Amino acid sequence: MRKVSLSLIVIIMIMFLITGCDGFMPSPPAGGNDEYDQENIELAYLKIIPAQVEMKVNQSKKFEIKAYNSDDKLIKMDISKFEKWVAMYSCVGCGIVWGISPITGSFQTTFTPYKAGRYTISAKYDGEWVQIVVYVD
Repeated sequence: MRKVSLSLIVIIMIMFLITGCDGFMPSPPAGGNDEYDQENIELAYLKIIPAQVEMKVNQSKKFEIKAYNSDDKLIKMDISKFEKWVAMYSCVGCGIVWGISPITGSFQTTFTPYKAGRYTISAKYDGEWVQIVVYVD
């Protein structure tokens, strides 16, 4: 009987070591993300995060659009109101010297510049444009 109990304890300890502590973590509270303002949901302005970026040629960076209310609090966005991501290079006659994907259907995009210079990354949500400038060495 003692061997069975000891074997059972060893098996439980091995299972605990294999699975880790995730099974004992409390679940997040139900009812949504407290990060968003639930009362004042009227759009005041948009931001692209990160707002100031210096990059290298062929370096990829992820950008995200966020919406804020007049109290400077984050508000939830509706993907059906998001139109597109656009990138522009300082030399219009140089053609497309960047990659940006996805262009539609996501609040996030990945931008990769193929040439040094000044780029503008813009996003359009609910009829409003927001943009940032990216410098590439």
